[in-house]
Amino acid sequence: MDQPVYKLNPRIKMEGNKDDDTATSKPEEEKESGKEKEPEGPTSSEASSSVDVNKNESSLDTDPYHYTKRGEFTSEVYKIEIQNLPRHYGFVELKKMLHKLGLNPKKVKGIPKSNYAFVTFSNEEERQNALSVIKGHSWKKRKLTAKIAKPVADPVTCKRKQETEEEEEEEDAKKPKLSVEESVSSAVTPLVNHSYEEQLDMKQKEMEDFISFLTREFDKSIPEMRKWLKQQKAKNDGKCCRVERIKASPVIDGYRNKCEFTIGMSQDGKEKTVGFRVGKYKGGHTAVANPLSCKHLSPASKKVVEGIQKYMDQSSLQFFDPVSHEGHWSLLTVRTTEGSDVMATLQIHPQELTPAQIEEEKDKLRKYFSEGEGVSAGITSLFLQLVGKGLKEKGFETNFHHVSGNSHITEDLLGLKFRISQDAFFQVNTKAAEVLFKTAGEWAQVSSESILLDVCCGTGTIGLSLAQKVKMVIGVEMSQPAVDDAKVNAESNGITNTKYICGKAEDVLNTVTHDIKESEKVIGIVDPPRAGIHQRVIHAIRRCEGMRRLVFLSCNPYAAWGNFVEYGIFLCRPVSIRYKGTPFRLTKVVPVDLFPHTKHCELVLLFQREGEEDVMGDDAVDDGRKKDGSTKTGAPHGSGNHRTL
Repeated sequence: MDQPVYKLNPRIKMEGNKDDDTATSKPEEEKESGKEKEPEGPTSSEASSSVDVNKNESSLDTDPYHYTKRGEFTSEVYKIEIQNLPRHYGFVELKKMLHKLGLNPKKVKGIPKSNYAFVTFSNEEERQNALSVIKGHSWKKRKLTAKIAKPVADPVTCKRKQETEEEEEEEDAKKPKLSVEESVSSAVTPLVNHSYEEQLDMKQKEMEDFISFLTREFDKSIPEMRKWLKQQKAKNDGKCCRVERIKASPVIDGYRNKCEFTIGMSQDGKEKTVGFRVGKYKGGHTAVANPLSCKHLSPASKKVVEGIQKYMDQSSLQFFDPVSHEGHWSLLTVRTTEGSDVMATLQIHPQELTPAQIEEEKDKLRKYFSEGEGVSAGITSLFLQLVGKGLKEKGFETNFHHVSGNSHITEDLLGLKFRISQDAFFQVNTKAAEVLFKTAGEWAQVSSESILLDVCCGTGTIGLSLAQKVKMVIGVEMSQPAVDDAKVNAESNGITNTKYICGKAEDVLNTVTHDIKESEKVIGIVDPPRAGIHQRVIHAIRRCEGMRRLVFLSCNPYAAWGNFVEYGIFLCRPVSIRYKGTPFRLTKVVPVDLFPHTKHCELVLLFQREGEEDVMGDDAVDDGRKKDGSTKTGAPHGSGNHRTL
């Protein structure tokens, strides 16, 4: 029987937030910055709740632009549309260009496969200034234009109006009859009704399609590669490299060690509920349903949900309403381990509450989960996170409050112990992460003479798992708490050949690679956040001639479409004044399934320097190049004119 293929349409997610998933659990592959995104009316799909869908007399139900009149900031006010953007550009590049023009955007949003983007500012004065500055500005050989953009209608209000205009019988006839539990399961784990082998086949096909697309981009953008590409395509079914069979997750059910749950109103509008939203906010859904039937949740997470649900039942504070922006409780984040450590973080909007009242709520939480009925939830670390505008003005000195228990949890991975702080990134499927890291280590071909450069290292998991096999591990990470965790993790595991640097990779990597001797053998591993990495990082990697292999981990190449294509093209272009360092070649990839029952998977890509034996091989096409990147005539390869990004 033919199975449907779930296409992940190429798209650029410029905002860094995740509004692709239909439930409140965030996409598995994102790297957290440590700051929860505050809901912004109709553009938020993450931290939210529900409202009574029967309030037809309210202006919230009739005016789709009501949210722009609340006097609060929303990304739909003071918005402009920038037009005539270049074909290839990255999110970081666009933001940098805007900052160079003296602009301070609040939000930037790109549109897939389009030459325009939306940018929001704080007030009308800044918007008008941006219009005058951007109009006629030349960027990447394109003259930009800009105009005022209209706000987007609130999807919840629009849906309510639609529901009053259509007969319920017609709607019921069009939609399949699903129970609440089935609706939630379908939203969060859309592949759950397929066998696991079928799920793997779907993901394999998606990643093969992506590499086919990337091959076409190489062919269009780098004419000098075409002879080599022709040879590789003949060997790899029309692709630029070998795509190995997807590696399965050792655990299929109950694998998630981190999940986020909305605190909102149930579908019948009667109960405060901790769970998943049944659909996307942008689809007009705010109702929340119990998540306990979802197969990817761990038993420990389910116990926490049950415990928090009981606390919410007796709490006098209401849920946060994403439409009216009223109420308090909005989100529960649960982190579990293979052991018994369990961390829970409750997100609250203080609204009119004073610091003293928040302290009272913390005391209630502490007593309930440390001494009272909530002990059965098994929470070993409890935090309260404050979100909202003007917290300092209201007297709140910090937004993260440690309520009770330990300040961190500890996870076992590949025989090592890792400390995980409240906002630190850690792969959501520990057992599958071991498969991922083993694959990265094997492809890196590290040795006792290697220096491992771990870019976006997080808490140090990849580098520390390979530390015993290399001369030195140098980790670069922008999150100070993550760097602190990495240092503690190295010390607690008795690993002494590590060095961790806190800073943006684009700011520090050039200095790091410059300090490495040319004779040193360098292996690079890059595990970037969802928003991608700066082009200067790729510059530094390419200029580091000692780096012969680069292992690139992508949580979802389609989601990082623009950045990913740009990375690949930049790494592989021939040597020129702009493109310094011997070019790389993409030689093989393999998907690794960290997210059973969902459409997501990791992709491991191996880039090797042109001229490496297992890149070109004995039967390589002779296109006039020596292994050092020069031509046989002695002229620098690629010194002629060529199209740039």
